[in-house]
Amino acid sequence: MYKTEIDLPAFMPDATYGAIKTLSFNDLNNIGIHGVVTNTLHIEQTIGSENIKKIGGIHKFFNWNKFIVTDSGGWQVFSLINAKEDTKHIVTEVGCSFLNTKNGKHCFLSPETSIMIQHNLQPNAMIVLDFPIHGNATYSERKQSVKITTQWAKRSLKKFKEIYSNNNNRPILGAVIQGGNDFELRTISATELLELDLQMYNFGGTPMYFGETWKTTKEYRIFHEMLVYVSSLIPNDKIKYAMGVGQPIDIAFCIDYGWDLFDTVLPTRNARHGYLYTSLGTTDETRIYKPQNLLKNILSEDELSYSIMHIKTQRYIHDSEPVDANCKCECCTTVSRSYLRHLLKIREPSGYRLATIHNLTFYENYVRKIRTKLRQNKKINFHNHLKLK
Repeated sequence: MYKTEIDLPAFMPDATYGAIKTLSFNDLNNIGIHGVVTNTLHIEQTIGSENIKKIGGIHKFFNWNKFIVTDSGGWQVFSLINAKEDTKHIVTEVGCSFLNTKNGKHCFLSPETSIMIQHNLQPNAMIVLDFPIHGNATYSERKQSVKITTQWAKRSLKKFKEIYSNNNNRPILGAVIQGGNDFELRTISATELLELDLQMYNFGGTPMYFGETWKTTKEYRIFHEMLVYVSSLIPNDKIKYAMGVGQPIDIAFCIDYGWDLFDTVLPTRNARHGYLYTSLGTTDETRIYKPQNLLKNILSEDELSYSIMHIKTQRYIHDSEPVDANCKCECCTTVSRSYLRHLLKIREPSGYRLATIHNLTFYENYVRKIRTKLRQNKKINFHNHLKLK
């Protein structure tokens, strides 16, 4: 395994199939990205983890010497199972049985096989298989999710210890706290998983409150109550990973309440749709975040707020300005708003690339600004870890 490190707090883009769409890993280096998340199941079903092991591991395969997290593949399996109402996709306490939608072959994923696949990939951090649930799950389903998640975490840890019994250079191992929008079940899940004394604990599932999610709520876009609560359950000497979060102001909120790591497809996916993040007051919409907790008195509202550009709209057809005059990325220093709009409108891959570079640069700079201020004000020390190695 490569000895890499990542400063906390940190944002990581999703290299779902082993790539950030339209970008190279050299592009990521130039942007300043220090970590990525890749999907265990998709990698296994495309090239196969045994082949990557023979190549020398996922760092060598990507030609990327920075931090890599592999997830368990659980969310992708359960999304498939919940989307297909038939008996070909089932979950039991033993594991997950499902069909590969690309070739129709039967697949089986268990806590042990997920750990083995991730071991073959040789990441810096791996995540145990969990049992995710959707927002409309019943209480009984949420309770079963917590029960199976704990059982699988114990089995995963046992397998992990077997593999790395004589190896001091172990990856970080993380478990996922489940329970949906039920505070009591989240407490039970956290308590049971913390008994395993892992290095990292993750927030599982879409953050929910009263049956709603950020997807249906225009005012907040993400409900924060459960994220604050779950963070309070995890000791500060553990790495706190808010999976799937989110918009920049959501990341700021989570950092404000103690979360360390974040991943989301939003900056890359939104870039391809012409939804770009820019300096405050420059474009179509404004997003405001008022620091409330750790960030209060060390970062201003203006420093944490920003604007959003819908560059495919008609207003930019003759606009010769850069996307953001305050940004020094390749997009902002080489093309105009008008030309980028044209590239995106005709679905030109070079336009997708430039827009993606810009959004990832914005995210990286946004989180770096927060991290720098935390360090300067010694607030970073509320965690007993500044870097993951």
